[in-house]
Amino acid sequence: MFDNIGRKIKGLARVVFLVGIVFSGIGMIGMWITGTGLNDNAGGFTIFIAGLLIGAIGTLCAWMAGCLLTGFGELIENSEAIRHNTEDAQYSLDNLRSMAEEYRRSGKRARQQEEPQE
Repeated sequence: MFDNIGRKIKGLARVVFLVGIVFSGIGMIGMWITGTGLNDNAGGFTIFIAGLLIGAIGTLCAWMAGCLLTGFGELIENSEAIRHNTEDAQYSLDNLRSMAEEYRRSGKRARQQEEPQE
């Protein structure tokens, strides 16, 4: 369930964006349908402009929410990659330290064997 959470959040961002676009379109069309019943021209035009604003603002909000969620998903994916790389580097560093310690010990033994016994 919590594996690859960054990818899942990015998928959720796409869903939020699409649902936001659909709902803003529905709101815009609903506003236009409501405005067709008005008799005066000024009121109908105002409703038309209000419908356009609902569509534009809804689309903008859906886009911003999608961008924020996508950015958060990317942040999680990148932090997981950094953690993985850091663990690999730590493993390599630990191996290097143990190899250096082993080399140091073998060097001491070789020097002790070379020194003449008094």
